[in-house]
Amino acid sequence: MHKYFIISIALLFLNGTLCAQNIPKEARNYLEEAKLYYDQADYVKSLEQYQASYKFAPNDPGINYSIALCYINTYSYDSALKYLLAARGTIKDPMFDYYLGIAYHANSRIPEAISSLQTFRSTLRASDKELLAQTDKYLTYCTNAQNLMAKPVKMTISNLGSAVNSKYPDYNPAISVDESTIIYTSRRANSTGGLISEMDGHYFEDIYMSNKNSDNTWGNSIQIDQTINTASHDACVGLSSEGQTMIVYKADGGGDLYYSTLSGTTWNKPVSFGKSINTDAWEACGNFSADGNYLFFVSNKKGGYGGTDIYWSKKNADGTWGLPVNMGPGINTREDEFSPYLHADNKTFYFSSQAHTSMGGFDIFHATIDLSVSPIAVKSMPENLGYPINTVGDEIYFVWSADNKRAYFSSAREGGLGDKDLYMLERPEAKAALVLLKGTISDCKTKEFIQANINVTDIESGKSLGKYASNSSTGKYIVTLPAGKNYAINVEAKGYLFYSKNIDIPKLENYKEIDDVICLDKIDIGTTIVLNNVFFDVNKATLRKESETELDKLFDILSKNPKIKIEVAGHTDSDGDPQANRTLSDARAHAVKDYLIAKGISADRIIYTRHGEDKPVAPNDTPENKQLNRRTEIKILEN
Repeated sequence: MHKYFIISIALLFLNGTLCAQNIPKEARNYLEEAKLYYDQADYVKSLEQYQASYKFAPNDPGINYSIALCYINTYSYDSALKYLLAARGTIKDPMFDYYLGIAYHANSRIPEAISSLQTFRSTLRASDKELLAQTDKYLTYCTNAQNLMAKPVKMTISNLGSAVNSKYPDYNPAISVDESTIIYTSRRANSTGGLISEMDGHYFEDIYMSNKNSDNTWGNSIQIDQTINTASHDACVGLSSEGQTMIVYKADGGGDLYYSTLSGTTWNKPVSFGKSINTDAWEACGNFSADGNYLFFVSNKKGGYGGTDIYWSKKNADGTWGLPVNMGPGINTREDEFSPYLHADNKTFYFSSQAHTSMGGFDIFHATIDLSVSPIAVKSMPENLGYPINTVGDEIYFVWSADNKRAYFSSAREGGLGDKDLYMLERPEAKAALVLLKGTISDCKTKEFIQANINVTDIESGKSLGKYASNSSTGKYIVTLPAGKNYAINVEAKGYLFYSKNIDIPKLENYKEIDDVICLDKIDIGTTIVLNNVFFDVNKATLRKESETELDKLFDILSKNPKIKIEVAGHTDSDGDPQANRTLSDARAHAVKDYLIAKGISADRIIYTRHGEDKPVAPNDTPENKQLNRRTEIKILEN
C-alpha cells in the first residue's frame, strides 16, 4: 500500500513552516531529526521524534499531520485518526480526505469514512486509475462492513490469560485438534538473540507453547529451545492435528517454510520443505490437512492471481511433497489471501482474504472443498464468517476446534494484556461431521507408554487414508475420522502384536469423541489378539475383500517372525442353532488359515479351532455385544 501514499514532503514542511512562529523551541529540536528519519522511510524512529515535539506543541497542525502520516505508513490507521482530526482544515494535502477516510474506517466509523472517501474520489481524474481503484476498494469495504455489522453473529470472546499472553505481541496460534496444546509466536524481551526489528521496533520472533491443565486453564508458557528458536525470526505458522509436527517460518531465502517433528518432549531441528515448496519468493504460512497428506501454504511467487495466493501440495509415498497447485479463482483473487486452514472434517476450508466480501483488510472466510478430485475442487463460494468474528481490521491465523464451535486467534482489541493477545472465540451452535479418536498407547504388561504407528484405512476401497504416531513420552495419540466411511484402525509397534479396531461412520451430523486407551502385547507365547477388521458374508465363511488389509498385516508379522506358530479361533454369538454356530466358526477359522497359506505361510505354522458361541466376551443381549462375540482370534503358540 505504500505506493498509494503520495506524500509531498515539501508541502508537509511548508505547512509546518507556516506555523513555525507558534512552535516552541523545545519542539523544534526534534523536528529536524524527525524529518531526516521520515525521508529515510524509518517511520518508527520518525514517529518517536514527532511525538516528542508534540508534547511541546500539541495543537500544531503540521506536527499532528506528520504523526498521522507516520502511523499511516506503519499501517496503524486507527491511531492516525486523532491527529488527522487535529490537522483538518489547515493541511491542504490533496490526499488528506483519503487518509481521513481510511482512518475513520479503521475506527469503525463507517458513515464518516464513506463521506471522506467520496469527497476524495470526487477530486480524482479518470487518469488516476490506481487511486480510483484503491478508493473504490475502501468504499466496498465500508459497504460490506455496514451489511455485516447490521447482522452480528452470536458468540463470546475470551482472552487466554496471562499464562499465555504478555505485554508484547502474541499471535499466530496453532492448536492440536484436541485443544490440549497451543503453540504460538511472540516478540518478547527474552527473544533469542535479543535483536530488535527496525521495521516496527519489536523484538524478533520466537516460538512459545502452553499445555492445557486438567481444569481447562492454560499452563504457563515455555519458550521452545534453541533447536527451534534462533537469533533470527522464528514463527510457528501451523501444527499437525495430533500435535507431533510443527510448521516453522524462517526468514531464510526471502521467507521459507520448515517442519519440525516432536520426539517425546523434544522438538527436532527444523527441516526445509524443499524446493518443490520453497522458492526465491515469500512462502509465508502453511497448514496440514488432518491426515497429514496435504499441505496448504501461501506464496507470492510469479504466476498467481494476486499478491499472495494459497497453494496445495500432496505428500508423495516417499514422504516428499508434490508440485504445488494454485487453489484457483474460487479462493484466490487479485488481492492477498493468507492463513489457510482445512478443518478436520476434510472439507471446510478456512482462509483470510482482503477481497471477496471483506470488511477491510483481511477477513476470515470459509468454503467447501473436495479432496477426492485432482485438482482440488472448490464446491462453494467463500462466505464471510460475519461480524464481530471479522472486523474492519485484519483477522488472520484463525484455527478452529474439531467440533467447529471454538476458534483461536490473535487481536489487538481493547482489554488485552499488551499489544496483540491470543483469544478464544466460542459460538453457541456449530456442526462438524467427524469423530475424534484419542487416548494413549502403552505396553499391556509394563504399562509404559510406547511410540506406535497408527494406520487408517478405508475398508471399502482398501486405500490408506492417513498415518499417525503416538508420542513416545506420553503415549498420547489423536486420529480424526470424517463421516462417510467405514474405517479400519491398525496400531503397530516393533516387537508387538498389532491392535485393530473397526469404526463405521456412514452418516453423522454432530461431532463425537471416542476415548480408547490401547495397550499392545509383546509377541510372546500365549498372547491373543482379536482381528476386528476381518469380515465374512452373512452366515457364510466367505472372506470379504475388506478383510485383506488386516490379514496382510498378520501375514507380515508371520513373515518377519518365521518361528511363530499360531492358532486361529472362530467365535459366534448365541443366535441360531449351537451346532450350526460351531460349524460356521470352524469354516471361518479355516478360511483365515487358507488365506495365509495362499500368501506363502507354511501350513504347519497354523492350526485352527472352533468355539461357536461357547466363549463369549460379553453378554449376548445387545447388537453391540453380539458383535463383540462374533470374532476371529489369533493366539501365539510358539515363538
